[in-house]
Amino acid sequence: MGCHPRRLRAQESFDAERFGDLAERTAIVGEIGLDVGSHYSHAPLKTQLQTFRKALKVVSDLPRIVSIHSYRATGLVVRELRQKPIAVPILHWWTGTVEETKEAVALGCYFSVHSAVARHSKFRTMVPPERILIESDHGYADPPAVIPCRIEWVEHLVAQQLKS
Repeated sequence: MGCHPRRLRAQESFDAERFGDLAERTAIVGEIGLDVGSHYSHAPLKTQLQTFRKALKVVSDLPRIVSIHSYRATGLVVRELRQKPIAVPILHWWTGTVEETKEAVALGCYFSVHSAVARHSKFRTMVPPERILIESDHGYADPPAVIPCRIEWVEHLVAQQLKS
């Protein structure tokens, strides 16, 4: 359960109390976060920030795994996590800079990566291997039979980065 930042209706109707009730009954929260400049996102950044802050406040008191969306908003997401740390943040489709990645590692973040991200050396040099998670929704429009091949390819790319 979550509140995806690209979904305007979900952002506008976000209810922190209901979110908290649902979060208490699940081990995983997501996606929450920020999405700036995506042609798929119709929610204003101001609305996304309000929702994200309320969601972080709820999960900061719970030992939960939280998947965080950060498309073109990595610096903002890191800033918000610095102000309101949570137990297990997973940065979904992480594309942050080296400095943002260093700070996210220091904040205890995990990183979910897909094939385009797995090629970046910052994961080999900055992120502890035990905090790299393989993304399974890259190519989400693909037929189900293709998904294992995509995951296997990302595993291969990450293994190559960690070998170097």
